[in-house]
Amino acid sequence: MSRRFRIIAWTITCVALAGLLFWAYRRYVLLHPDPTLTWERSGVKYELLNPRMLGAVLLAPWFVAVLGASLADLPWQQRILSVFLRIAFVALIALGLSRLARTATTEKVATVYLVDVSDSVTEESLVDARAALARAYAEKPEDAVIKVITFARRPRLVEHAEATEDAEKQLPPIARHVDASGAQADLGAGSNLQAALQLAYGLYPPGYLKRAVLLSDGVQTDGDVIAEANRARDFGVRLHTIPYRRPAPPEVALRDLRMPDRVKVGETFEIHADIYASRATTARAKLKQGEMLNGLEGVKQLELKAGPNDVVFKSVVRVAGQVTYALDLEDIKDDTFKENNRWATTIDVPGRPAVLYVEGTPQHAGPLSSALTAQQLDVDVRPPAGFPGSIKELERYDFLIVSDTPKEAMSLQAQELIETYVRDLGGGFLFAGGESGYGLGGWYRTTMERILPVRMDNERKKEMPSVALSLVIDRSGSMTGLPLEMAKAAAKATAGVLGSDDLIEVVAFDTSPTRYVKMQPARNRSRIVGEIARIQPGGGTEIFSALDAAYQDMTVTQARKKHVILLTDGKAPTGGIRDLVSAMTAESITVTTVGLGSDVDEQLLKMIADTSGGRYHAVADPNNLPRIFTKETEMIARAAAVEEWFPVTQVGDAAFLRGIDVRTAPYLHGYVSTKMKPTPAQELLSSDTGEPILARWRIGLGWTLAWTSDVKARWAVEWLRWPGFERFWGQLVHEHMRQKHRRELDMKAEIVGGELRASVDAFAVDERFENNLSSKLSIIGPEPGGETRVVDMRQTAPGRYEVAVPLEKFGSFLLRAEHMREAADGSMKQAAVSYGHVSNPYPREYASFEPDVLSLEKAAAATGGSVDPASVAAVFDPGGEKVTFHEELWRRFIYAAIVVFLLDLLVRRVRLFDRKFVARRVRTDGAGRKTRLAS
Repeated sequence: MSRRFRIIAWTITCVALAGLLFWAYRRYVLLHPDPTLTWERSGVKYELLNPRMLGAVLLAPWFVAVLGASLADLPWQQRILSVFLRIAFVALIALGLSRLARTATTEKVATVYLVDVSDSVTEESLVDARAALARAYAEKPEDAVIKVITFARRPRLVEHAEATEDAEKQLPPIARHVDASGAQADLGAGSNLQAALQLAYGLYPPGYLKRAVLLSDGVQTDGDVIAEANRARDFGVRLHTIPYRRPAPPEVALRDLRMPDRVKVGETFEIHADIYASRATTARAKLKQGEMLNGLEGVKQLELKAGPNDVVFKSVVRVAGQVTYALDLEDIKDDTFKENNRWATTIDVPGRPAVLYVEGTPQHAGPLSSALTAQQLDVDVRPPAGFPGSIKELERYDFLIVSDTPKEAMSLQAQELIETYVRDLGGGFLFAGGESGYGLGGWYRTTMERILPVRMDNERKKEMPSVALSLVIDRSGSMTGLPLEMAKAAAKATAGVLGSDDLIEVVAFDTSPTRYVKMQPARNRSRIVGEIARIQPGGGTEIFSALDAAYQDMTVTQARKKHVILLTDGKAPTGGIRDLVSAMTAESITVTTVGLGSDVDEQLLKMIADTSGGRYHAVADPNNLPRIFTKETEMIARAAAVEEWFPVTQVGDAAFLRGIDVRTAPYLHGYVSTKMKPTPAQELLSSDTGEPILARWRIGLGWTLAWTSDVKARWAVEWLRWPGFERFWGQLVHEHMRQKHRRELDMKAEIVGGELRASVDAFAVDERFENNLSSKLSIIGPEPGGETRVVDMRQTAPGRYEVAVPLEKFGSFLLRAEHMREAADGSMKQAAVSYGHVSNPYPREYASFEPDVLSLEKAAAATGGSVDPASVAAVFDPGGEKVTFHEELWRRFIYAAIVVFLLDLLVRRVRLFDRKFVARRVRTDGAGRKTRLAS
């Protein structure tokens, strides 16, 4: 047979094979009416889910075609075997890509154990759960599967341990939930049975009947296990429940704090505390009203019986507004959790507008307090030490008065609270003068001056005397460190307090004096501060020469007031000092002495001050030096108090002055000199010399007013007898107090499953729905001193606005909703406000410790399961059920294709037949021709 004939015959064979394969592929696959190919064998249904991928078999003729042209020097049997292996490889890949699958039935059971490990579960109950799990592993059928989930607030899958000879070590660990650092934190402060059951759905392997066993006390803080049980039934899950039946741990829980629906100012009412005790015990209850102990019944010693206890407290509210009550249980004999020993709730007490009157000398507060009370205002008089410590307590008042109070009596925090009260809450604030008011009280350059409409650095009249001030500062070795640094800071502050035309010098001394700042105007503040900074500590202490240097400078200085401030922290020779001070006194030079620390010659320093007409200050803490220096300078340099009879003149218009003829008011006998700030500050009343007596301006949402005279029987002694006194102050307060006449809409608020749900129904005056409002809810808390969180309310129905947000923190929360409407000019205008409050005292996990067996029974019944199954066999019993499962077989064909591919490599690389075969040798002659030799 010729070579050409063999090639033609081989080609025809390959083409015929390709045609036959394509015909079969087209008829049985491409033209098949169904997208899948299905057949049944021995009761098992098989199907190709993607049969078009069988087209890969059409590559088989190609492998046959290239066999004839193969260059491999292998026996023909081995080459044919290689072709068959390649065709088999392609066929297996085609079957794998075609996704061959089969459908079958089984009675195997997979059971997921759901174990409650929340805080309300006792350790004894967890021991019972471990024992139940151990029995399940020991008695389960061989083909059964067990998986374990532990849950509290969130569910967790528990991984199985590696198989060991010790069966107990193979059990999954049942333990409380902890975070990455190993701390339990609040992970156990909840029980979500529904979430645990939902996680179980994804753990069942295909081809198994689904069972679940729930071990829990049934107490839920989140979710609804009964509703989830109905879903589980639809998923084919049968739920069995095993309730924890161990006795509750020793526990005392405060479950509620009930108030009357309406409380009136000054009327005694009862507060009922619902306290649960798992067993009889003792405790102490402490009730707070705001930040103070409840006035009528603040502390009670309790004898608690097992079960619920109703404890009654009597209380009374003196000032209208929102009041937070907080009850704490302490010294409990038998208790497990501390989280449920506190409850706080807030009530809104309507009443007359409230005024907080802070008076530097409370014994003199009677006249103004009585006048405001007569004008239908509730007045709370307090000394500066009783100023509220939080904005929440200050918010209860509609107006605030601070009268004749020095700066030292009011902390920086109190000043900032006043600013927040006026700017953010819209409160009214009156600052009244006196011997300790304004500049006399050291209020220069403070927060108080910043928020008032007047300045306290009033420029004195031309005829008033200027001041020459000499600071004599000890720089001996004992002053090294903080004392000298604070002394330098005091000197710098003093230069800032002086007027620009006042004169100042600084003399620092050890064994001899050095003039670091020569006598010069205080307007050179930058240069003065720089020279003060150069002062360094030296050696001993010599007071006489330093005072004498100051005396010599003062005698050649032209000033109406000459004053020396001497600072020292040690003792020095006294010779000649008395005569020197007497000479200074003769020159009208006054000396104030400051003794720092306990190792000073107090007798000497007092003698110097008394002889010269100055003052002596004993200072223990160096940090107080700047305050002492600036206060002393204020008293000497400012001449702020004007004590003379003068008439009051109305220079500005205000609504509260209508109907009051200020011209008929008697004279005042004094005031503190101040200066008006620029517009928008408004001067209402002035003195006969044009200095402000009453001024006001807006700060944020509220008003601040400056009254530079006093409100007591000294400078205002004649005003107290004026018939218009009560009306004047009453109308002033009513006009500038917090405005609460905005339209209010009722709010409904409650806590459901740890979520705050608030709703507002908005109606117009004509009872029609208010739609398309832009509403925002401010959640303030937990009180007192909580943060503010703002969320949007959405309209869910005509006139109804709702919001639902998780409330993760615990305590008492105030709610304020602001409803805005777009005006014609595009701006947003306030349409109404709503107020409410809710209490979320602690996680509900700590509120109930009795097992909820009824919920567990209902959940089991909903799925056809049982409560307390009789045995492990009952849990794994198929009960006549069979599960039909769908198993894909493509992996098997892929694995087989890999094996065939490796065999093909072996056949093509290793000679299996004719192992003695030797390849023919080739020889090359001189002309380059090759000749094959016999082997």
